Amino acid sequence: MNGVAHDSDTERLRKAIVVNCSQTRYHVVRAAAVALGWYVEDEGREEDVPVAFHGVALRSDMRPLTKRLASRGLSYDAVNSPQIQWLDKSVIPSRVAALSCRHRLNHFPAMHVVARKAVLFKRLMRIRRQLEVASPLAAAMGAFPWSFAAPTEVPQLERFLRDRQRQQPPGGEPFFILKPNKGCQGKGIVLTPEPLQALEALADKGGEDCLVQLYVTPPLCIERKKFDLRVYVLLTSVVAGRPPRLRRGTPQPLGPEARAGHAGLLDGLQLFVHREGLVRICAEAYAAPSRSNCERASVHLTNYAVNKNAEGFSVGVAKATSNGAVCEGNKRDFKFLQHYIDALPGNGYSEDSADDAAAVTRWERLLRRIDVCIMLTMLSGLEELQREFVGTGASRGSRSDGRNCFELLGFDFMLTEDLAPVLMEVNHSPSLFCDSLFDFETKRRVVMDVFRLLEPHVPSLEACDAAAYAAYQATPHADASYEAIGFRQISPQRNSAAIATTAAACGGSGAGLWSREEGRMFEEMLQRARGR
Repeated sequence: MNGVAHDSDTERLRKAIVVNCSQTRYHVVRAAAVALGWYVEDEGREEDVPVAFHGVALRSDMRPLTKRLASRGLSYDAVNSPQIQWLDKSVIPSRVAALSCRHRLNHFPAMHVVARKAVLFKRLMRIRRQLEVASPLAAAMGAFPWSFAAPTEVPQLERFLRDRQRQQPPGGEPFFILKPNKGCQGKGIVLTPEPLQALEALADKGGEDCLVQLYVTPPLCIERKKFDLRVYVLLTSVVAGRPPRLRRGTPQPLGPEARAGHAGLLDGLQLFVHREGLVRICAEAYAAPSRSNCERASVHLTNYAVNKNAEGFSVGVAKATSNGAVCEGNKRDFKFLQHYIDALPGNGYSEDSADDAAAVTRWERLLRRIDVCIMLTMLSGLEELQREFVGTGASRGSRSDGRNCFELLGFDFMLTEDLAPVLMEVNHSPSLFCDSLFDFETKRRVVMDVFRLLEPHVPSLEACDAAAYAAYQATPHADASYEAIGFRQISPQRNSAAIATTAAACGGSGAGLWSREEGRMFEEMLQRARGR
């Protein structure tokens, strides 16, 4: 009895935060919420939820949620009460417009501007073609491979092929990857040196529109195999918000943007990158693309769904004794990659800027390049994200803090031999399925850190009406320590402390804030994305 009473007392001291998981298949989201002592709402799908998942109890208290909260003196409505709502599918603006100030939804409206392949790369290529070769932005845009949205950009593809044919040395024909616009898990991907003929064949079969991308070679390999990175990126804001107004006559507190005395270029764009991610390695040894091997998917495509059934594929489980990295199998962690990259022989990497040169290790240079690429990607679609969000009313009245939405994105990169990141795609709903304990441990830490970062600005259930919410947000709250929870902030400024903490595990010191040159590059990207 004493143990039960103690648990009940501890529960009363915690915030009452409810996560509605009734529209997600991902049990790791439930596990993350439970690990933080939060409540999970699964109305309508209780039978689909196991008692435990990878050894973590999901339903230790079998009482209905209404009774569990009633024991704390809290009333509960399954439709309106949950503060955090986690959905697997994207949302339309009307869904966001219907939210109250207390709600947090895990998608922004209009995220297709970043997560739809053809939409994103069509915009990026328009900007890339406008740039002078010598500009810093032009160099950074090399992270986005030449791409063409078919069928609308077939004339540009034909022109590109003619130019490449004139410049290409004998015997070295370029290869292209055709990706269905709405495809996922490697389905429907074609690797070919003849993209125009492949497009015609797809059209004859009634195939959907696709993106044609130049196949980038040579890739950096691990144990002679091509690999990619799944980088987890969290967007928590696209507009500079203010705390909701209190009653008339009460002084209105200033938000951090207003206290700073000026509106910075990136104010409102709150963007974070997690230090953990996945290294996904092909099942077969890499060979330069040729007409004889271009159909061997597990040589050229890094998608987990493509490789998981190939002979010899395994998920990393072994731990290195020195640093705890997952160092075996076809799926590994970033600790392994950090040590692998920093231990590469020679100086076969380039420095694109003084900021690259200032970084202490190769890993830190790579992180900075990845962060730049993520920034440019998000800035390219920021105006539309802001317009759609503001149009829902989610930045006015009781919701003037602009905190209704957040989004966990999956950025997929490959690396070239000179350690240049190449963006392959952005996933607006990255898979959180956990086929192994390694998957579960990595993804649970990421989702828990998402929740930890949101928590300071999510009031307890009893403080969720408009007046109580305004009073709560008017009280200063200590934001979560980004480095302590695994995120590094990259917008509106790059959090150098988080970089240093990430690097410290392996003896590095960390590269710092965004430089003036990088700031000018971001400003140019914003202007060009707006067509100015």
